[in-house]
Amino acid sequence: MIPANLWRICLYLALLAAGSISASGQRAFTLEECLRIAFKENLEIRSFENDIQSAQLAHEENGRSVLPQVKVEGKALHAPDSKNFGYDPALSDGGQYSAQLVVQESLFDGGARSKKSDQLQIDIERTRAERRKSERDLRYDVTVSFIDVLQTREELKLQQKRATELSNYLELVKYLSLGGGVNYTDVLKTEVSFENANVELHKAAQTYTDAKFSLLEVMGIPADTAFSVAGTLDIPDSAVIDSLLGDLPADSIYNIDLQIADFNIKKSLLDVDIARTERYPIISLSGDVGLLTSGDNLRLPADQRESVIGYSIGISVENLLFNWGIADLRIQQQQLAAYNTQLYYERQRRVLQSNIHRLRNQVKSTIDQLCSIDNTLKKAEDNYALTKAQYAGGGTTALEVLSAEQLLSENRLADIQTRAEFKKLLARIEQLKE
Repeated sequence: MIPANLWRICLYLALLAAGSISASGQRAFTLEECLRIAFKENLEIRSFENDIQSAQLAHEENGRSVLPQVKVEGKALHAPDSKNFGYDPALSDGGQYSAQLVVQESLFDGGARSKKSDQLQIDIERTRAERRKSERDLRYDVTVSFIDVLQTREELKLQQKRATELSNYLELVKYLSLGGGVNYTDVLKTEVSFENANVELHKAAQTYTDAKFSLLEVMGIPADTAFSVAGTLDIPDSAVIDSLLGDLPADSIYNIDLQIADFNIKKSLLDVDIARTERYPIISLSGDVGLLTSGDNLRLPADQRESVIGYSIGISVENLLFNWGIADLRIQQQQLAAYNTQLYYERQRRVLQSNIHRLRNQVKSTIDQLCSIDNTLKKAEDNYALTKAQYAGGGTTALEVLSAEQLLSENRLADIQTRAEFKKLLARIEQLKE
């Protein structure tokens, strides 16, 4: 038999290891504070800011490509001029030398530049949507982690309360045993239950610490569990729940996931149009001004040379006549890719509808569970109090008291877990709506 003082020491050490949940000096984070820190520290959101800026720069670059391209060209080409070895002098002129300012402008490209501009604009809007999706998912992850901390905190409180109640009950059993009112086996049974409660207390303390680490991780701040959370597992009013469910139509909802998939469809259809532009001619206008002469001209006496300063202007047309069907194959590839993006959109829509129906059923089922647990919990509390009173009067056994205590503990734990699960369901509804 272990002395009562030793049990008190064990209980004290267990509570000390668990840590004080509301210790003075600890910072208490609200959910809003956790979200604010997470948005500030999240690296993925910062990365999306860079992606958006990069897409905007690409769109601006494409817009500027419509302007005339101005460049400087210089050329020094030597060609032998000999009857035995060399190019035709009428063509080579003994080499060519130039220093020119060249201007080029595309007059017609089949609309490829315009469609590319539309694609880049879609990229900007899609990246913005992906950033909102990242913010939405981060909000959900932080909320779920916050609820986990609330849940494990309440479970730790429950195990602390249970250990204290069993400690008090053990003192009562020992007192009755000394007076000969109960068998010594009752003391042993109660000691075993108390020891098991201490084990559960240590587990609850570790689970609580792990939940706090997980919350810190998703917030993106250093791992220091010297904090608490400010919040409860209270269930919102039925009006709030009805409003959430009412804003969740299964057949007409259009959230960020579908919006991103829709952007992908639009971009893939533009890929098909861009591939078709390969069949159209490319018309370009070019002009130059500067120095242009030949080697033969430079070898003439100065008074016999032709002028080397001048300009030229011309237009070029390039059209693909035959490329073994490569253009058609490329168009077919893009069409298949576009069809796949449409299939992905439809799959996303079906998954979303399925999730909404599932959430509706889970919410209704959880509400029924909470009502049932609430009624059962009151009965379990009355049963435990009555059984202890009967045991003190000799009307029942210690095993029945311990069974009543176990039943009460299980119902309290089920109440905490069900409330936490319900709040997570509401967070999931908010995620799907956005």
